[in-house]
Order: sequence, then C-alpha cells, then structure tokens
Amino acid sequence: MSSLEAFAGTNARYSVLGWEPVYGSGERINVAALFEYDGRIFARSLIRPDVLRCMYGAAGEGVLRMLDGVLEALSTVANAHGWDAALAAVPMTNFLLSPSRLTWASSEADLSRQVVLMNCSLSVIAEEPAATSDDLPTPEKEVSQQWTTRVKEAVQMLRPELSMYFNREAVLVDGGVPVRFAMLTPRLAAQFGLLRPAQQNQGMEDGRAKMWKLALAKERNSALAAMLVFGTPSQDDITLSDNQRDRLRSNVIELQQEAEHRLIELREVHTVADAARAVVEIA
Repeated sequence: MSSLEAFAGTNARYSVLGWEPVYGSGERINVAALFEYDGRIFARSLIRPDVLRCMYGAAGEGVLRMLDGVLEALSTVANAHGWDAALAAVPMTNFLLSPSRLTWASSEADLSRQVVLMNCSLSVIAEEPAATSDDLPTPEKEVSQQWTTRVKEAVQMLRPELSMYFNREAVLVDGGVPVRFAMLTPRLAAQFGLLRPAQQNQGMEDGRAKMWKLALAKERNSALAAMLVFGTPSQDDITLSDNQRDRLRSNVIELQQEAEHRLIELREVHTVADAARAVVEIA
C-alpha cells in the first residue's frame, strides 16, 4: 500500500522456483518462490497440495516432501550466505530459479499475492479470507478478469520491467482503505474494462466504478495520467446485431463524455495487442 504522493521505487524482490517433473523434457511447473522483503529472505511453497495429489496420486506426498526439502535448503543458504548464493545453489537438477525480479509490496502477503497472480496459475493466495456467496465470481466477472490477465501478459511481453507495477494499491482518501489498480506506475494509473455485446449494462457499471477510482487518483495527484483501457467489439463485427451495435456506440460515447469530465483518458480498443500498446505508450 502507498500514498500516491510517496509512490516510487521498489522494496522487494523474488525469484520463482520451477519444477521439471521429467528432467530435460522442458515441461515446467512453477511451484514456489524465494522472496526478500524488508530485509528478510524466505522461501514459500505456492502450489496447492491438492493439485499435486490430483496429478500424482499417492506419489504427490513424496513430491511435497521433496519440495519442502528444497525450500528449506534455499532458505538456509540465502540467510547464511545471501541472495545470490541461494540462486546458484538449487539443490536438485530438476528445479530452476528464475532471474530475480524487483517489485514494490505493502507486506509479505501482498508480495506473495503478486507472485501468485503473475506466475503461478496452480497456486493459492495465502492468508485470504474464505469466499462468501457475495464474493463468488460471476461469469461476466470471470470474462473481465481473463481480459485483464491477457492484457497484462501482453504488456509484460512488450515491456517486462512494467510487470512490477501490476495490481498495485494506493490510499486515495486519508484514513481510507487501499484501492487496487490494474497498473500503477509513477506516471500512470490504469484500469482495464470490457464491454461485451450481450452484457453491456454490467460492462457500463464496471467501467463507471473503475473511472471513479481513477478520478480519485487524479484528484490525489494531478500530475498522474489516468486511463481506462476499454475493450469493445469493432463496429464492423459481423456477429453484432443492429441493436447491439447501436447500444454499443451510444454507451461508448456516454463513457467518453464522463471520462472527459473527470479528466480521464478513455482508450477504446478492440484487441489485446491494442490494449497493451495503449498502456505502454504512457507508462
């Protein structure tokens, strides 16, 4: 968590531990990570135990014990001899640590969450409260999240160093709770939205909610560029009905007017590649 006035720099780093079940095959699963935060180095398993048990049956317990041993060795070496020594001392040939990556995190839990979201699809975010019925994702939210994830992956391909700015939080109101942005750099606060033909009401509600957050960020720091990257179908998309096409055009114009009033740039895009380029241009 940060205030926008003080937002800058990095305070953490991590290296993702990949496991090659069949050595030399090239198939690799990200299973854990080595972290450094606030001067403390620690290793943590990130893959869900039930995934390994499902994949390997009774042998899954042996994989878990092997992983625990590797993590214990890495942590011991890192704390005794330093970060670089740990990167060079992976104790088994079918484990591999990625190059170190710098980031900013508000806590160890936030650092773990970032690593899971960006690197470990078979992982669980630790220390999260159990979901209630209100928290369960709707199909529309899942599609929007998939769009956001694809845009982030495309941005990372174009500018790998920007990955440290994904899913950043900032306090926008004194004494308030932190607000999360899809991307928050020293120059740019960005959110990603999606307007699907058959769910335009939900897309508009989501877009307005994200613009509200961006407007608060802009009020807090007037030098910050605020941008909503909004994915829509192209007007010449042959799958659109006339009614959908008219509503889509009307809704986009409406959002553009609201964004202009709030000093937010609304960037309408039709592809993931276009969305990534829009972010990279400003970030």
